[in-house]
Amino acid sequence: MLDDSATPPASPSATGDRGGSLLRLRRFILTGNRLYDEAALQALLADLIGTEQDLDGLRAAADRITRYYQDRGYLLARAYLPPQEIEDGVVTIAVQEGVYDDITLDNRSRVDDAVLRRGLSALKAGDAVHIDRLESRLQALNDLPGAAVQGTLRPGAAPGSTTLRVDAAPTPLATGSIEADNFGGYYTGEYRLSGNLDIDSPLRLGDQLGLRLLASDGRQRYYQAAYRVPVGPALTRLGMNVSHMRYALGREFDILEAHGTARTTGFFVEQPLVYGRQFQLRAQLTYEDKRLSDAMDVFSVRDGKRVQIATASLTASGEDGLFGGGRSAALLSYGWGSLRLDSARLRAVDQAYTQSAGGFGKANLTLLRQQNLPGPFTLYAQVNGQLATRNLDGSEEFSLGGPYGVRAFANGEASGDQGWQATAELRYLPMPGLQLAAFADAGRVTVNRRPWNDARNTRRLSAAGLSLTQSGPRHQVMAAMAWPIQKEDEHSGPRAEPRFWLRATRYF
Repeated sequence: MLDDSATPPASPSATGDRGGSLLRLRRFILTGNRLYDEAALQALLADLIGTEQDLDGLRAAADRITRYYQDRGYLLARAYLPPQEIEDGVVTIAVQEGVYDDITLDNRSRVDDAVLRRGLSALKAGDAVHIDRLESRLQALNDLPGAAVQGTLRPGAAPGSTTLRVDAAPTPLATGSIEADNFGGYYTGEYRLSGNLDIDSPLRLGDQLGLRLLASDGRQRYYQAAYRVPVGPALTRLGMNVSHMRYALGREFDILEAHGTARTTGFFVEQPLVYGRQFQLRAQLTYEDKRLSDAMDVFSVRDGKRVQIATASLTASGEDGLFGGGRSAALLSYGWGSLRLDSARLRAVDQAYTQSAGGFGKANLTLLRQQNLPGPFTLYAQVNGQLATRNLDGSEEFSLGGPYGVRAFANGEASGDQGWQATAELRYLPMPGLQLAAFADAGRVTVNRRPWNDARNTRRLSAAGLSLTQSGPRHQVMAAMAWPIQKEDEHSGPRAEPRFWLRATRYF
C-alpha cells in the first residue's frame, strides 16, 4: 500500500527518505488533468518506463508534472501520489490543477461594483489559476481611475482550490498639476503657465474627465477637455477630446497682425493586448478633425484648412535583466489623412508649390531604452522618426528643435515632412530625488517629401549639454542648457549659446 497524499508536495523539490523497495515501472496512470491531455504529460515520463524506482523516484516523476504546469503559469498546480495499491508496475499520479473555489470582491472605491466585476468576468470559479491572466486582470482593474486594486489568494474550501479576494480601495477624486516653463515659441510667447486637472470616476464608471489650460506670456492660449470610459469585459477604453488654441505672432511679425486658431475634435478606442508584470502591449485607434485658421489683418488675408486623420498605433513597454537590467518602450503608428484648403488663394499657392492638398499617409516610430549601469548611473537613449507619402501640411510635420528634441535650438526649428531625431543621456543619481545628466542630441529632416524647387531640402541639427532634475513627492524642477555642435541658420528665433530650458511642476 502506497500513501503519499496526505499533503501534496509543497514544491517540486519535496522529497522523502531514500530507501524502501524498488519496483519496475510498466505504466503511469494520470488523473485530474484537464488542461493538458494524456499524451503530453505521458511524454514527460516516457524515459522512466522499464526502470526501477523507489518512493523518491516516484515523487520525482510527479514533480515533473508539477514543473510542467508551473512553467506554463499554473503556479498552484501540484502533482502527487495518491493512496494506491501498485500492481504490475502501474503507478497513478493525481493532478490538482489549482482552481478558483470562489472569487470575492470587497469594494470601497468610487468605482461601481458592476464595473469591477465586469473586469473580473474572465476569471471563473472552477477555472485553473493562471498567474499571468490573474495579474493581467488585476492590473487592468488597478488602472481604472478611482480605484486601487489588490488581489489575495487564500486556501479554498475544496482540496487543491483557492479563493481570490479582490480589495478595491478609493483613490483621490481629483489630481492635477500646475507647471511653469519656457518651452513656448519665440514669436508666440516662450514663457508659459499651464494647469492640468483629472477628475477620476465622476460617474462611478472607472471613467475620467481631464482638463488642461495653457497661456504664454505672448498671445497664445490653449484649452482642452478629454473624457474616457472603460466598456465591456476587456475594459476597452473609449474616449473623446476637444481642444481650442489661438495665437498671435509678436516681435518682428507684430506689424503683420498675424493670428490664428486651431480647433480639434478627437475620438479614440484603446485596448490592452498584453498586460503582464514584465511586458505590456496596447493597441489604439484614433480619429482627429483639425480645423485651422490663419489671418494677416494688415493684408486682409484669412485662410482656413481642415485636416482629418485616422491613426492606428501599437505601444509596447517592458522590463528585463539584459546587461544589468533596464526598461524599454516602443511606439509604432500609421496615419491616413486628408488636407482640404478652404480658400481659393491657398489652393492656388498650394498647387503651384507644395501640392500638399488631398490624401496623405505618415508613419511614426519611437524607441527608447533606459539601461542600468554600475553604481548610481543609468544610460538613456531615444530615437524618433517619421516617414511621409507626400508633402505635408505644417501641422503634420516632424520637428527637430525644442526641449524634447535637439535642445540647443528653438521650439519648431528644422521642420520637415520626414526625418529622425536621436538622444543619448548619461544620468547620475547622487541621492534620491536628484539627477544630473550629460546628453547629446542629433537629427535630420527632409523639408519636402517631393521637392518643388532647387532650395536646400535637408537640415541637420546636433547639440550637447547638461541637465539637472530635482524631484519630490509633490514637485519636480528641471533645468537644462545645450550648445549647438553643428552651426545652422535659425528660423524659429534668435540663436542662443547656450540655450536654457526651465520647467517647474507642482502636483496636487
